[in-house]
Amino acid sequence: MPIPPQLRCLGYPTLHAPDGSAVRFRVRKHLALLVYLAMAPRIHRRDRLAELLWPAVSEREGRHSLATGLSVLRAKLGHAAIEAGRDTVRLVPGSVELDLDRLAAGDILGSETVPVLAVAPLLEDFDIPDAPGWNQWKDAEAANWQPRIRDALLTLTDRSRRHGDTRTMERLADSLLAIDPLSEEGIRSKMESRAFAGDRLSALKHFEAWKARLADEVGAHPGELVEGMAVRLRRRGWERTSESHIAPVHTDQWKDRPFIGRGAQYRVLYEAWESTERGAPRHALVTGDSGVGKSTLAERLATAAGLQGAVSAREQCHEVARDVPYAAIGALAVGLLDKPGASTIAPEWLGELGRAVSEVRRRFPHAPPPLEAEGETVRIRIADAFVELVNAVAEEQPVILILDDLHLADDASVSVLHLLLRRLERQRVLVLLTARPGEISTGGNAQRLVERADQVGLSGVAVPPLTPDEASELLDSLVATRGEAGPTPAARRALLQAAAGYPMVLELLTDDWHTHGEQCLALSLGGMTEQAATEGPGAMYARILERLSAELDPTSHNVLNLAAVLGARLNDFELYGLADLTLAQTMAGLSRLAAVRILRDAGEGLEFINELMRAQAYVAVPSSVRRVLHSKVADQLIERADGGEPMLGLEIAWHCIRARRKDEFARYLISGSDDAIEQGAHVNAERALITAIPHLEPGVKEQAQFRLALVLQDQGRWEESKALFGSVSSPSQDNALAENVRAAIAIAD
Repeated sequence: MPIPPQLRCLGYPTLHAPDGSAVRFRVRKHLALLVYLAMAPRIHRRDRLAELLWPAVSEREGRHSLATGLSVLRAKLGHAAIEAGRDTVRLVPGSVELDLDRLAAGDILGSETVPVLAVAPLLEDFDIPDAPGWNQWKDAEAANWQPRIRDALLTLTDRSRRHGDTRTMERLADSLLAIDPLSEEGIRSKMESRAFAGDRLSALKHFEAWKARLADEVGAHPGELVEGMAVRLRRRGWERTSESHIAPVHTDQWKDRPFIGRGAQYRVLYEAWESTERGAPRHALVTGDSGVGKSTLAERLATAAGLQGAVSAREQCHEVARDVPYAAIGALAVGLLDKPGASTIAPEWLGELGRAVSEVRRRFPHAPPPLEAEGETVRIRIADAFVELVNAVAEEQPVILILDDLHLADDASVSVLHLLLRRLERQRVLVLLTARPGEISTGGNAQRLVERADQVGLSGVAVPPLTPDEASELLDSLVATRGEAGPTPAARRALLQAAAGYPMVLELLTDDWHTHGEQCLALSLGGMTEQAATEGPGAMYARILERLSAELDPTSHNVLNLAAVLGARLNDFELYGLADLTLAQTMAGLSRLAAVRILRDAGEGLEFINELMRAQAYVAVPSSVRRVLHSKVADQLIERADGGEPMLGLEIAWHCIRARRKDEFARYLISGSDDAIEQGAHVNAERALITAIPHLEPGVKEQAQFRLALVLQDQGRWEESKALFGSVSSPSQDNALAENVRAAIAIAD
């Protein structure tokens, strides 16, 4: 059975063909006729339809207009879709698929194959000015459907909130307020979405207008949750409020920060928060490589929970504090000291906490001194004091404790944290830990805590890299934020490949591209230049690599050096023999690099977790050693090319330029570009030619420019091709190619 067209009546009405394309109507009344026939599936009299939609004309003219409208519908739906007699008309059931049928059946959230139902006010902004009867019918239908639409909007709003999709939540909030201006859920969602857009002032303006309308129309006051959200958003140093017991929530950090591709992981954390709020605490260990978005997930949940009344304390662990006892727990304790309820802790426990946290002594100078103790007794007393502080704050409101990079926390703090987790039974305390898998297994109390995660209610939440579609969406959002022209297809592909699905890496690389253009790190590492950029946005990965490299044996370190030079060819085991590495040593070294998360399994082989990590490994290789390795790899690839292996030209050219073999570089650049163009790999050719042209001698430079102009033409970028071709002085070679480029430009003009 063929798939029928889809008629959307929720929102502005639209008809979509089975392939999803919009079916357009030149006359609004013809679409209104279809809507009426579909929503009122019965036999209709022609004279009443004509009077409904064409009341201002004679009966004869009205029937003629109706007949014209029916002809239009037959053309768009098929002749069999309309049953028409001399005096009656009916839309054959099943001729269109109506979104209201899904709404009536409660099929809102869809499934893996069915998308989420798009819900909005019925026939929104769709009026017929000269058909009052039709407008009255529409208003009556809107009133009849309003309860179901409101319930559906509430369902979808809750779904969006759980997935952290505040942009969709704001759209749903607007629809909810459109059908029910006094909806408390609507204004709550509007405030949350504005807060996560970094626009708290707008959130407060919407609240104040809604609050005034609520008082004027029904004499009511906002609920405690919404009123509390307003107070938390309002509280800043320069704003006065009598609600000093309510902690402020800072939201400015979310401005221009898109949240893409993390809905599933956020939902797990949000549901853990809901369970904790009910007195059944659930904790989470969020794992993923650096830059994948672990901290953003935890911080975003803390903001959402903060708007609902929770308080949070967060500590970012660092390598330098790893040997300082109680450094991490002390920082969390300081974050709780100014929270409501902290002052109710018993003085004796303040004294014990002051043993490890000097800030306690400063804020509470009259706290009694700690009891004399030694060895493990000291650790137990400090742990008990921290637990008492957390419980005191949790008596007033839910608490979220966030410890970033658990693998860098000092052992004493992890021991206290372990004890806290074991004692949290009914308290409203949620503990969120983040860790990097490659470093959590380095030993110490952090590893033991993870091994006992099930015993303390700690659930694992793995955060993978973004999918290609999600990464592309994020890049579009980052570029749109700056309001500038986006990168070329070659630069775009390079940025996405370099980021490898890591949101923070993509953001850093995009900023680097905006600043340095073609000299940015994402393009220069594989660019046809003698040296790659040695400075870039990779300081964090430099520290990670330095830390991990210290734990590598010499053989694994040698494997890492050659893998950084090989790049995409790092799975070519034969090439490791160029550094006198045996197959067994190579496989063991690559396995070790994957275990510490310098490399990852991409399904078809190993790869660096992203290009920032590879860049740091690459520049860490001494330049003289790099040149030798590049030269040996080039010799090996040249031998393979002579043996008939195709498409090696650009790769050979890259190794030659890095090995300072310029004469061979130019030859392989041109031949490799020709091969890439012939095989349709235009982006590869473009990237190689753009980075190489500034460094070429005049004769070869012209050859490269002609080929780049051809590549641009094949991508439909005629203006760029024309400008590039016009900059070429006088062709000394490739006259035939130059004429082809010139002819194509002339045709385009």
